[in-house]
Amino acid sequence: MTTVLSRLRESARAAWQIVRGVVGENAYERYLEHQRRHHPDEEPLPEREFWRRHIDRQDAQPGSRCC
Repeated sequence: MTTVLSRLRESARAAWQIVRGVVGENAYERYLEHQRRHHPDEEPLPEREFWRRHIDRQDAQPGSRCC
């Protein structure tokens, strides 16, 4: 029983991470990882500033968004 519940929890976590990726909720986490790997000597943007720039960039370059 415990094994089944553990597997269900892990599956739910994995599914949630996929959903977060699809809707872009994990963009800041991906940005921080990129900064750590490629620009370790630079201070990353605070989360609020990151999202402000992210939204501004999407508005300026909508690409294939539906709305």
